[in-house]
Amino acid sequence: MDDDENIRALTALAFTLTGDGEVRSAASGVEALEALGEGLQPDLILLDVMMPDMDGPAVLAGVRELPAHRDTPIIFMTAQTQDHEVARLMALGAVGVVIKPFDPMTLGQQVRALLEDHSDDRSA
Repeated sequence: MDDDENIRALTALAFTLTGDGEVRSAASGVEALEALGEGLQPDLILLDVMMPDMDGPAVLAGVRELPAHRDTPIIFMTAQTQDHEVARLMALGAVGVVIKPFDPMTLGQQVRALLEDHSDDRSA
């Protein structure tokens, strides 16, 4: 989910072109939480950090309040590259952080690697 329509389109295109998955986009945190509450069951949530009205960390908290999504992996997307910001997002429960701008041709690989790292951490 991202408030920028161009980023949403680019993300969807990146996953579609590489066959890495189907993408359902939301323009706001409220829209995303409504879709999740209505039964959407994503394998993963890509979540922009800085959005109007409801920022990414607030959306993550809302997602975790939904019983069906307590364990849904969330990867933040942000232009904030400082180590302390990435560490803060990880401490909130993200499985990874994708730095914007990202390369659409490698986004799927990057997301898979973050999910694999998370899976390895959980099984260790």
